[in-house]
Amino acid sequence: MIQRIQSLYILIYIANKCFLLYITPIDSSSFRFLIHEYDLFTSVQILLIIFSTITLLSFKSRKNQIILLYFLIIIQAIILTSIPLIFYETDNSMAFFQNYQTFLYLFGLFLLLVSLWRIKKDQKLVDSIDRIR
Repeated sequence: MIQRIQSLYILIYIANKCFLLYITPIDSSSFRFLIHEYDLFTSVQILLIIFSTITLLSFKSRKNQIILLYFLIIIQAIILTSIPLIFYETDNSMAFFQNYQTFLYLFGLFLLLVSLWRIKKDQKLVDSIDRIR
């Protein structure tokens, strides 16, 4: 149900993650966290895209959508806390402020929080209408 504003926020979040997934192999920055030649950030991006698509498609069950959004917010917060740690180990420790990908991760977290707020607002409205009946 795309006519709800929170679905639009989640759709913009998916587009943001797809852009980050597209730009990460092109930009050879320090966002490449390799474990045995396996890029961890790329796999987490794909996981976030899959779960956010599931969240977008589960519009009929707002409670499940809220649970999935909490999961996405936790994963996004873990990524945001790991970014300064990864850049701290490099030569230029303040480079993460100069990188636009950091701000795209922050924008993604903002979109998730706003969509969670809107879904909770809709759930509260539905619950109040059910109480009146």
